[in-house]
Amino acid sequence: MDVFNILPPQKRDRMERLFQNCTEDVKYYMTLTEIEADQTFIKAGTDCTHIFIVLSGKVTGVEWPVDARAYPFKDFGPGDFFGEIECFAGLEHYRISIVSSTRCQVLSIPVSCYMDWMRMDVEALFLRTQENISSLIAQTAEARKYLFLEGKDRLMTHLIRKFEQRQPLPAALELKKTRSQLADEIGFSIKTLNRSVGKLAELGLIQLRRGKIVISREGYQQMKLYVEQQVNGRNFTGYHSTEQEE
Repeated sequence: MDVFNILPPQKRDRMERLFQNCTEDVKYYMTLTEIEADQTFIKAGTDCTHIFIVLSGKVTGVEWPVDARAYPFKDFGPGDFFGEIECFAGLEHYRISIVSSTRCQVLSIPVSCYMDWMRMDVEALFLRTQENISSLIAQTAEARKYLFLEGKDRLMTHLIRKFEQRQPLPAALELKKTRSQLADEIGFSIKTLNRSVGKLAELGLIQLRRGKIVISREGYQQMKLYVEQQVNGRNFTGYHSTEQEE
């Protein structure tokens, strides 16, 4: 299907395999939409009316607000589905909000058409079940590991996400948000955030400009390598600090 030509080759092949026997209703009612950055196109708590598939750009998953705070928890991109798990689980409302981080192209399919197709196409149902279970296992593992990260490591993870939301990747990124806003996004106290910011600045992974956090491409790459190696359980020797030497 031509609509999938903008996907990376591997994801395009997987999508074409999935849709090879989709119903005529799915083809007829699917809609391709351009969404500008910083737009909420799925709102937690609203009715599940459509399945959404991101074809280009990046989006962010935002957990249902707790104590009036919204918590961005993961970035997604081309080939990712939204609203599908809720429908498979028999839920009537979206469980998370989805916000576009960049300009996106999103394919939407009415839930009724999509679920009728899944009930008829065993191969498609198997592919989507396999993909969803794999994704849920990975997300659960990431969430468990995140809970055990110390403050500076959690801050690194957040800064990496912020940097990668800019496409193409910039030479440097200055975060405009206040310390209070950043603390709310990460789930830190201001004291913990300031301490973690200070540690990353001491390590040379970020710079401070008029109190704002500035991430260079090199700093991003070092943090990315460190976090990936921490998650995989390997030692990291990319920088040295007084704390480590002690």
